[in-house]
Amino acid sequence: MKATFQIPDELYREVKAESAREGRSVRDVAISLFQQWLRQKKQPSPLASPVDWQNFQPPLSHLLPDKVKDHSTDTIRKSITRQWNEPS
Repeated sequence: MKATFQIPDELYREVKAESAREGRSVRDVAISLFQQWLRQKKQPSPLASPVDWQNFQPPLSHLLPDKVKDHSTDTIRKSITRQWNEPS
């Protein structure tokens, strides 16, 4: 199949020069890049691993006091309000 792409002139010049140094055509380089891109899409991302929400520990949880067990928004708000209302 034939396809036409609009790419910046400078990018094309660099690709053409580099592919010539490697003894490849721009067409071969483009096909190789498309194939590589599709292979990467089929592989699961290492960042997309499933999360065990039952045992999830927030990244900075080690900085929290051990006595704090409830990290809900409501509890945090109450704690902040309580600290604001304490006499200095």
